[in-house]
Amino acid sequence: MKKTALIFIAAVLVLAFAGCGHEHVPGPSATCTEPQICTECEEILVEATGHRPGPEATCLGPQVCENCNIELAPQLEHTPGAEATCTEGQLCSACGTELAPRLGHSMNSENACETCGLQIVPAGQKYIKPGRNGALSDNLDNIIPETEGGHYNNSIDAYYEGAVLVCGDYAMEYFLPSENGNAGWATTINKFAEKYPDISVNALLVPKNCAFNPPAGYTDPYDRTKAHIEATYGMLSEGIKAADAFGVMSEHRDEYMFYRTDHHWTSLGAYYASVAFCNANDIIPYELDTYETVVKTDFLGTLYSWSGKPACLKENPDYTVAHYPHVGYSMVAGNSGNWYNTSAFNHNYNNYAGMFISGDNPLTVITTENKNGKTLMIFKESYGNAYVPYMIDYFEQIVVVDIREETKGTGALIEQYGVTDVLFINNCQAAISFDEILRTKALS
Repeated sequence: MKKTALIFIAAVLVLAFAGCGHEHVPGPSATCTEPQICTECEEILVEATGHRPGPEATCLGPQVCENCNIELAPQLEHTPGAEATCTEGQLCSACGTELAPRLGHSMNSENACETCGLQIVPAGQKYIKPGRNGALSDNLDNIIPETEGGHYNNSIDAYYEGAVLVCGDYAMEYFLPSENGNAGWATTINKFAEKYPDISVNALLVPKNCAFNPPAGYTDPYDRTKAHIEATYGMLSEGIKAADAFGVMSEHRDEYMFYRTDHHWTSLGAYYASVAFCNANDIIPYELDTYETVVKTDFLGTLYSWSGKPACLKENPDYTVAHYPHVGYSMVAGNSGNWYNTSAFNHNYNNYAGMFISGDNPLTVITTENKNGKTLMIFKESYGNAYVPYMIDYFEQIVVVDIREETKGTGALIEQYGVTDVLFINNCQAAISFDEILRTKALS
């Protein structure tokens, strides 16, 4: 064999048996900071992988490596929002964490707060004169208390103006639902319950004003509405709790449960629906006369404007009542990725949209002073706004999802907030109109 060939073979053998002189024995796999080495010769077999940074640090937590969980950047400081007030705590403007609790009212002998001037109607009293800051309107002597009759009078031959039926001193969206029920709404709730078997699922259909205050000369929708709700509830799977709001409200049909000039129900109607929910969940509801209230008058709503502002409605304006919860709470609303401090009621407004839960936000989170470990998620459209405040008394946390707005997926919200109970609340007409939207939202 030639000399050059022998030299080549020798070189190959030297390379083959370099290091250990045999095959390497790999040690533990490489990590973010440590390479993998041969346990015999300590030669590096795989370089350290380096950290894989997770989401950037926020005031809720540091940035950590997604591989090894080592902290890469420290948690940020909270960014304090507006100072705490009588009704609202101070929150972090970045994440919504409560930094200081609400101060609470400091009431004088005239039931006015010495700090903010808000006039509170004591529990059990129908209404009182305005407070010094004008929190109440000044014509309370002219209104009929909400639990008394006489709010709806067919004083003219009902007529349509656009989609609004004007009936006299009130107007309405006239609606005759199918006696066969709403299969789509029921199916969505059934699928949700099947997907989340450990969550207590509740359904609540709200009747419209026409069911209790039918216009003269038109078919009375009472029986059709009752049959519609019963048929829909009959399609729900076993274990889903159906709240009989229709039944409870029927016992109070002469009361001020719906606005005369607006397409929403009042807080009184929402209260009776909350009683139905409590009945379905073995909760003892608070009696109506135990709530402190604020009353705002001279409200002319959507039906007034949609019908061309007729004189018969203008002469009979509505009023709005806020029934304050019995327990303390803090509340934040999320919109377009930003969180802001808000409240269940804004007594600066006399209208439905302004008074209750700051209107229609994609996501609202309420944390109460209850410590029962129960978190209620509510899927709602605007009818839910007057209903939500009543739930503050019964749950530790409430997560309100507006089905018409974009939010994080439902599954992610359930995990994030530890949801134990869910309520689907819609008025009968909206349950039909928003069927596909609700299905997409609830099962996301």
